[in-house]
Amino acid sequence: MQIEEYREKLLEISKRHWKKAPGAKYIHKWDMYMLEKQFCVDNMNFDGVNSVLEIGCGMGMLAYLIKEQKGISDIELTDVDEFFDHTDKGGLYKDCCDVLGLKRFVMYVNMNEPMKLDRQYDMIVATRTVFDRECLEPGTIFNYEYWLDDCFKYCKRVFVKTNFAGGGKSFPDYLRPYLWWPTGPNGESLGKPRRGWYIRVDKEQWENR
Repeated sequence: MQIEEYREKLLEISKRHWKKAPGAKYIHKWDMYMLEKQFCVDNMNFDGVNSVLEIGCGMGMLAYLIKEQKGISDIELTDVDEFFDHTDKGGLYKDCCDVLGLKRFVMYVNMNEPMKLDRQYDMIVATRTVFDRECLEPGTIFNYEYWLDDCFKYCKRVFVKTNFAGGGKSFPDYLRPYLWWPTGPNGESLGKPRRGWYIRVDKEQWENR
């Protein structure tokens, strides 16, 4: 499916939903958010990757790019039940994800709790994460060590675009070797929507830290 066709499908779906429905901003501000997802795909390592799990897939835009540009059809998606289907706030998310024809299931990332996935993947990805900040009590530091240990029971590579765009002081020292703050050709910080802290780490790197 070409990107213009994909965009038209999502626009048509959005017309059936409230204009301020959760997720609508991704369609109304298409260029900005697609730029963000494309930047993530461009900076992921797909060597040896034939299967992907996306945590917190939202509209499914990242999965669309991976499927179409990288030729990977074995992609599974997760979201929380609040945004999963028409029984709550997730009607627009569901309808847009259905366009992709990919498996999508409810899963939570909770502090110091295993994900209990059913299978192995080559890579786990997540963008605009909220489980490591917004879902925590104020002042709580997410236990990335526990979570990455858990991820690597199921995959060999992790890519995360966090929702942190400040100085990064809240990240623990053990995570810093795997943090990335993208810059331009002259070392300048990139603006929205590419600005932010990213986590890029392979299982071998993590286990040999």
